[in-house]
Amino acid sequence: MFSGAFLKDGERVLDRLQKQEENMVQEVTQRAKDLREKEFKLPYQKPMPCLAENNAWLECYKEHAKDILKCSPLVKTFEDCIRRARQNVSSAMK
Repeated sequence: MFSGAFLKDGERVLDRLQKQEENMVQEVTQRAKDLREKEFKLPYQKPMPCLAENNAWLECYKEHAKDILKCSPLVKTFEDCIRRARQNVSSAMK
């Protein structure tokens, strides 16, 4: 009798400890996930100005490597875009 009651108490303690461990594992896992998300989030980065224009003339150069003059309108568009972006930056700094 004595050993049966002792065994049941031991089993209850073991169950309780296992549940506590499961809860702790879940909590630690969640905290680690939260920290990882905070740590590896990049700060907001402004998009590169004129990215589409830049890609357009680069692609044109690849397609027309032997006749790159065909790409001059795209290069001009890119230059104009860069000029406008620089003006916006300099006026914002004033």
